[in-house]
Amino acid sequence: RSSRCSPRRANVFRGTALRLAPAVIPTQAAPRYLPAARALRAIAASLLVLLAAAGIPGSTLRAIPDEGIAPPVPADVKDRDGALDITVRSAAGGSPLAGASVRALALIGGQAYLAGARQTDRAGVAQLRGLPRGEAWIVADAPGRARGSTRLVVEAGVRPLALELGAEHGIDVAVQDELGAAVAGAELEILQPSDAVPVGGRTDGAGAAHVGRLSAGPWQITARAPGFEEATGRASHEGETVRLVLRKLGGIDVQVLGEDGEPVTGSRVAIAGATLWPPRSAVTGGRGEVLLGALGAGSYALRATAADRVSPTELGVLLARGERKTVVLRLAPGRFVSVRVTDGPDDDADPVRAARVTLVEGGVSPFPLEATTDDKGRARLGPIAPGPATLGARADGFLGRGGMPVASPVPAETQVALVHAGTLEGRVVDGRGYPVDGATIEIIGTDPSGAPVFDDPRRSSFQSAHFDAMLAGPAPMVASGELGVVPGPVPAIPHEGSAAAPPAVALGLAWPNRPGTRGPPPQAAEPWVTRDDGTFRATPASPGRVRVIVHHPQFVEAQSEIVTLAPGGSAHLDVVMHAGGSLEGTVIDARDRPVEGARVVASATRGSLERTTRTATDGTFAFAAMPDEVVLTVSVEEDDAQPEARRVVSVPEGDRKEVVVRLPEPRDPLPVTIVDGRGFPVDAAQVSASSLAPEIPLRITAFTHRDGAAALKRARGAPLRVEVSAPGFAPRVVITEGAEPELRIELSPSETAHGEVVTARGRDAVVGAEITFTTDGGVRRVRTDGGGAFTLTGLAPGRAKLRVRAAGFAPAIRDVAIPDSGGRRPFELSRVELAEEGAVAGTVVDGEGQPVAGARVARD
Repeated sequence: RSSRCSPRRANVFRGTALRLAPAVIPTQAAPRYLPAARALRAIAASLLVLLAAAGIPGSTLRAIPDEGIAPPVPADVKDRDGALDITVRSAAGGSPLAGASVRALALIGGQAYLAGARQTDRAGVAQLRGLPRGEAWIVADAPGRARGSTRLVVEAGVRPLALELGAEHGIDVAVQDELGAAVAGAELEILQPSDAVPVGGRTDGAGAAHVGRLSAGPWQITARAPGFEEATGRASHEGETVRLVLRKLGGIDVQVLGEDGEPVTGSRVAIAGATLWPPRSAVTGGRGEVLLGALGAGSYALRATAADRVSPTELGVLLARGERKTVVLRLAPGRFVSVRVTDGPDDDADPVRAARVTLVEGGVSPFPLEATTDDKGRARLGPIAPGPATLGARADGFLGRGGMPVASPVPAETQVALVHAGTLEGRVVDGRGYPVDGATIEIIGTDPSGAPVFDDPRRSSFQSAHFDAMLAGPAPMVASGELGVVPGPVPAIPHEGSAAAPPAVALGLAWPNRPGTRGPPPQAAEPWVTRDDGTFRATPASPGRVRVIVHHPQFVEAQSEIVTLAPGGSAHLDVVMHAGGSLEGTVIDARDRPVEGARVVASATRGSLERTTRTATDGTFAFAAMPDEVVLTVSVEEDDAQPEARRVVSVPEGDRKEVVVRLPEPRDPLPVTIVDGRGFPVDAAQVSASSLAPEIPLRITAFTHRDGAAALKRARGAPLRVEVSAPGFAPRVVITEGAEPELRIELSPSETAHGEVVTARGRDAVVGAEITFTTDGGVRRVRTDGGGAFTLTGLAPGRAKLRVRAAGFAPAIRDVAIPDSGGRRPFELSRVELAEEGAVAGTVVDGEGQPVAGARVARD
């Protein structure tokens, strides 16, 4: 805690560190880790958004923690003058409910904080005071009633609110293994449409459980138990019994052999997969064998090393549920790569000490090799198997560099030159000119080579943490712990009551005492946040044409002007943020009934702002700090790509806008039949339809069955553009009003075109030229072969545009017409002659004749 780290800022990256911890201990961890892992999983649920801020662009996930563990509102949050008088009633009779539990969860910066909690009095009223302004989620529970919730924007002053709790729904859950035996003590999580907080339960000795407190379905039920894969099911009706089958985890028996075919004892086997990261490792026993057990179904990668010998990475080892598979890895002499990291490309450039160097086999590998450079900027990495590999390097104060191919044969030393990063400084104020404290800064733009720039210290912190975790190689697997990987026979798995590792170690929060790690744990990077006077300093920043994006929970996202940042240079930016307005709404169906659990997305018509929420039990949703105009899209079904409604809303500055989004009557599916010229059905034809009416946001794809039939979901009565394609047939586009009982489309055989690309005057063939063929039905791309020839298939008759490009030549564009031959004769295109390319070089200067660095120059 210092003058530059307020409690709110500390909360940000403390949450990020906690969110990373569950990845270290998988959910199917051995029982000795389960108590700590369960507690962390509950805490981490409230911090999912912070991971998105730490390095996953485009994420809109918003998680709400369980009210019992939500942290209190940070002490530095201002404007806590909101108040709610909440009346809780029975939805059936309308009578007040005394003793109901009411909680207010304030959404600040994407995280939920417990802002207030009370029980209703005899009149069914709960008074919550001292609530912070902004978005809030109000949740109410009462015995024998379903949970109720509403979304709103808290403002200064007292606001009355009414919540109705309907009768609770309940379901029965039975959990058993694949042999039919009951699974006792299985954890249950039930998600309902309007509630981001799951309702929990646990099976009894007979593997059964009854779960109540549910609102109207459908519900998604997930069951978990140690030693089993989790299972998920769905239920829709009151009293329904959901039967879930948990399958035991599988395993991989690995044997490592040397060049002579003899088993290799003491070799280290690393394993990684989509559900297993970071990689883990185990050591082979006396016969060169090791069992990698307690693995879930999925695809895994394996690699073995022993001193300077290494096996090729075995990719795509598929493991079915509960399957036991055997894999043999063969060692061969490996290669080592020596690297020198320098401050610039000159041979006598200064070395860069403590640079983080990464060596990756094949360009992408689940087993990257990491090292840090010494005082002379040198590092040695290996062994790696024969084949392509790439190098990357990062260092404090420099712009990271990656994707450098390693030459073959490997040179004695490979130089990696780094470029100094820059610094952006500035000030953020509101519309009245007052400084904005606690705003977070991100940098976007393009670097001098035109590559995208997205700088955020939390992203860099994540990368550094990953590097530190991988520096000593895959972490060893603990016998009967983590994934239960042990050499030889598997010992008995201890029960949950057995001794566990200290919480800090079990949760991955303690710095691991492993070979290759020295000193104290690395400190998480502080996010770029404005100070009390609104000023900020963002470094290291990538050079290029860049701007800053500023975020604050009480203001609309703002962007600065674009500036040119030179390597090692600095630039100043001023940003003005506007408070915006609040948007509250209700989603109702065609019969004016509230729709709970609908997904509502608010997207700014100008800028990159996009926020997502789900409606509460009364169909309400709320957004704070909205720009002057947003687009609302509402989706009801799980297929979020098919919104039911779309609406443009104007939000007044500094005021509240209330809207009602009425969903249309559900449209019936539109049957489609695809046939050939003889009337026979076409199997596996792709039918894609998009709405031509802006008020009907519909885009859907279906495939025909053997009878040539398909159905376009919710498409009847909507004007559509329908595209149909199938192997061996020409693509076809049809415009329809969607009112016919059935849409019948006939496909004709596809046409084929041949062509040739040569140099000027036809002297030589152009190999590898890129051919782009554009028609109304889409774009086809091919390349010329060794003789300069190319073939285009699956074409429809009609006019098209042919574009030819090749390295070292100027592009050529032609208009062509494909005749209708019924697919009987290929069409011969006229030969394309490419002229040698010309080149233009120049210098960009300002009005005083001084060179301008970082200016983008493009032809045409």
